[in-house]
Amino acid sequence: MDPTLHALLLERLAASDLPAAAQDAVVEAAGPPATAPPEGPEDAAGPSPATLRGPAREVYLRSISVEGFRGIGPPATLALDAQPGLTIVVGRNGSGKSSFAEGLELLTTGVTKRWEDRTKGWTSTWQCLHHDGPTRLRAEFVVAGDADMVVLEQTWEPGVAYTDASGRGPVAGALAARGWDAALGSFRPFLSYAELASMFDKLTSLPAALSPILGLEDVDGVQERLAQERLAIAAEVKALKAQADTLVARLDPGDPRQAELGDLLAVRRPDADAVRAHLDAARAADVPAASGPETAELRRVAAQSVPDDEAITAAHAAVARTARAARKAATTSAARDLATADLLARALAIRDPSRLTDDCPVCGTVGVLDPAWADQAAGAVQALRAQAAELQSATRAAEAAAREWQALAARLLPAAAGDAAPAGPGAAAGDDATARPAAVLAAAAAIRAAADEARARLDAQDGAWRAVADAAGAWLELAARVQPLAPRHTALQAAEKWLKAEADTLRNARFAPIAQQAVANWEVLRHDSNVELHDITLRSVGRRREATFDVRADGETANALGVMSQGELLALSVSVFLPRAGLDESPFRFAVIDDPVQSMDPAKVDGLARVLSRNARARQVVVFTHDDRLPEAIRRLRLPATVLQVNRRSRSQVSVATSQTPLLRHLKDARHMALTERIPDEVRQRVVPTLCRGAIEAACAELVRRRVVTDGLHASAADDALADARTLRDHLALALLGDATTHEGLTDVLRTRAGADGPMLVSALNQAVHEAHPGSTLQLQERTSRLVHALMETP
Repeated sequence: MDPTLHALLLERLAASDLPAAAQDAVVEAAGPPATAPPEGPEDAAGPSPATLRGPAREVYLRSISVEGFRGIGPPATLALDAQPGLTIVVGRNGSGKSSFAEGLELLTTGVTKRWEDRTKGWTSTWQCLHHDGPTRLRAEFVVAGDADMVVLEQTWEPGVAYTDASGRGPVAGALAARGWDAALGSFRPFLSYAELASMFDKLTSLPAALSPILGLEDVDGVQERLAQERLAIAAEVKALKAQADTLVARLDPGDPRQAELGDLLAVRRPDADAVRAHLDAARAADVPAASGPETAELRRVAAQSVPDDEAITAAHAAVARTARAARKAATTSAARDLATADLLARALAIRDPSRLTDDCPVCGTVGVLDPAWADQAAGAVQALRAQAAELQSATRAAEAAAREWQALAARLLPAAAGDAAPAGPGAAAGDDATARPAAVLAAAAAIRAAADEARARLDAQDGAWRAVADAAGAWLELAARVQPLAPRHTALQAAEKWLKAEADTLRNARFAPIAQQAVANWEVLRHDSNVELHDITLRSVGRRREATFDVRADGETANALGVMSQGELLALSVSVFLPRAGLDESPFRFAVIDDPVQSMDPAKVDGLARVLSRNARARQVVVFTHDDRLPEAIRRLRLPATVLQVNRRSRSQVSVATSQTPLLRHLKDARHMALTERIPDEVRQRVVPTLCRGAIEAACAELVRRRVVTDGLHASAADDALADARTLRDHLALALLGDATTHEGLTDVLRTRAGADGPMLVSALNQAVHEAHPGSTLQLQERTSRLVHALMETP
């Protein structure tokens, strides 16, 4: 960074109330100074561009030579006085005059504003159609203190693009060796019509053109570095938020783990610690603390235990097998013995022990049930029951098998729990026994399938959670890097805001001299305009810079772009360009302006002439125009200037000559026509009188404009009066008597001013309007010349 600007910036920074972190950001972005700053106090507005860049050696334009470029075919040269002064280059549209201006621009900068952002159609015929050879551009410059001129020259072969740089090496080297390449960007000495029309087409155009001149590129660089770092952090913060939003969008609200994670991430500034704690808790527990109904049902179904098909088949087979064993045991003596034992036991149960004898409850025999019988019967019961144990075992096994099957069927077939198994040993399996196992097996298979599906869904949930947890872990990694940058981002925002305000202050302090001169120029240019320009300032709007114009229309504050006509905007462009190009730190002491007169009314043309002349006291100002009003204003206002005329003949042959006034051109053309023998007499006798009348009318117009200036009136007054002059006598009456509508006394005034031949010459010229002049056309031209000189010498 420039040391003076660096020291000024740090001084203002230390005096500010900017937080320490923001000050540190500015210091880091500024970096170290290039060299030690100069000693001594600096102006409060900061160093001038000259201080930053050092003194510049003065460069003047000596000549421009063009061959095969646009409207110029064979080589043509525009020779100039390499010193301060005003040069007006006049030529009709298509004469090739702008080819000199644009050729110089292309040669020195490698581009032209005319073709900037244009389609191929604008540049496809950039080489002259009437020239078969290469295109050559050449310019000679005089540098103060150098004995030798600096020559830049570049050649393009036929058919190549104007942007072809194959022959640009020597030009680029010569520009770089003298530092002119950088200076051309900062102090562009060209104002093409394309720039004139676009300098104020938007509010950002002027700051873009002025920024390099104001010497604040280093401050702009600091702002850019601060903005880049801030934007980089903002981009990471945005990426962190986008990553959280993407993760929230993919979460399943049915999974409580994901639902809770979504609640943590959906807030404006998610808490990374809370997210991390949630992930850790979910990893530590097999099942979340709170489960949703659907997940709980899945876990219940998945946890069901179902015997395999072999166990189910074995359980059903056990029912049939034990039932058969029980039936078999019942058909043996063991069954009779057991029945007898049961009968004796019941008899013993009803015998009255208090009596010695009792009657038989079966046959009714009296007194047979004595104690001896009781002892005998009790022994028989014990013996018989021991003998029937096999039957009892078989029966209990059959009942147990039936209960087991019934419980299994009731669990697997709740709807058929009532008939899932035989009710007891007497029940027969029959055909139903073969049907039931199939249903139970089918139910078991369905339960297993449901459990498998539930486990698969739970596994899917767990897999989705693991993927979510991984994505949340990646977010945590990014958050660990980005969230600590929040204080830096705040500091950068504060630093940018402060530096933008300081840069605007410095920029306007640097721009103030240019603005003051531009306002002064506008005051001269704005005659007959109700638009007043009080000031021009530069300001920053976001990352964009704009120009603000303090403009008043009839005393009311107004928008410059809205109230100014095209001619006024062109005049304003010239007003700003001239002081910009006239800065002392610019090495270029020349300024080239192409066609500034377009859309200007007569008063502004006069103002433009005065502004150009004033700036030409210290600069070489070269203006190209097709409009005769500017050179005419220069002559009428008697401003010092060189007027050059560009003429184009067939096949783009262009010549440059010192221009003459319309008056002298008419006289010269009339004499040439009168002396040319190749022209038939009847043509000469018609054309020469017309040229003579044109010379007298031009002299009258110059006299009228000169009188208007003397009277302190605007130039438009002369144009309005001349517009009412229709005939030659009208012009003479306006010039000599001040009124085109009355011819009374005109003959006497003519005779007084130009002798007796004056009125006779006017009559002869008027007569020649209707018929060919019968006398000598050469004598007619000479008589006209004497009359014109007599008129112009009139005080």
